[in-house]
Amino acid sequence: MNGQVIPLFEHEHILRTEMLTRLRDYAYSYSELEYEDYSDGIISGCKIATTEDRLILNQGLIHYGGHIYLITEPMFMEYHPTNTWCVFKICFLDANESNGYLCRAIEIHLSEDTNLESNEMELCRFKLQPGAHLRTKYVDFFDRNTEFDTLINIHAPFCAIEKSSISPEITRAFVREARLYEVEDLDIPFFMQVLNTKGAVSREVIELYLSLRLRKDFSSCSNLDIFNAFCEILRSLKSGNKLDFSQKKTKKRKIVVC
Repeated sequence: MNGQVIPLFEHEHILRTEMLTRLRDYAYSYSELEYEDYSDGIISGCKIATTEDRLILNQGLIHYGGHIYLITEPMFMEYHPTNTWCVFKICFLDANESNGYLCRAIEIHLSEDTNLESNEMELCRFKLQPGAHLRTKYVDFFDRNTEFDTLINIHAPFCAIEKSSISPEITRAFVREARLYEVEDLDIPFFMQVLNTKGAVSREVIELYLSLRLRKDFSSCSNLDIFNAFCEILRSLKSGNKLDFSQKKTKKRKIVVC
């Protein structure tokens, strides 16, 4: 039936198949319906960490092909310096039935091929030199696209309405660096939306902001185009005046002596 049906698990009641079906429908159908109009991409989590020789994909949620994939335990991939681009990818395998379960498995791969198959999604990329360490900390916003020895997640798609978007970590980093300078009136509503959005900001919103701000067409741009546009705006802001939040304005008082 339509509406709300909640199974009641009470002492000595018979556990019926219909009750378990209701739990299944709520747990899986609801989440997939919630993201029905959203693109493929990372919903939340999936942070990449590194050790001296391993990449670590941490817990998170990914939307792909109309289904929600849950990563509950870290996944590990060994890496080594190659002095060429390496792309860390997640691969979505075909569904199969086994022991009463419908399974949609995922695998992670590291490849020097920057092209993606139809069932692959990029998580990050890097170009590591021999003797160097792979960095995950950035000096400033521009450092996020340093070619060598830096983990770059600019190209990773994030789940958003209709079209995938750029990482919310990147948009927030842009805003936090830009707000230190005297911004234009057009910047303020965009900055507020970025800081007030839980996940990725809609690609349409970002494209509209960049088009108005830079007076260029961003209707069919890549994540890298978006990042470079953010860099252009930051350079423009930095050429102006930096705000000084350390100075506290005090109200002047007049003393009248009679």
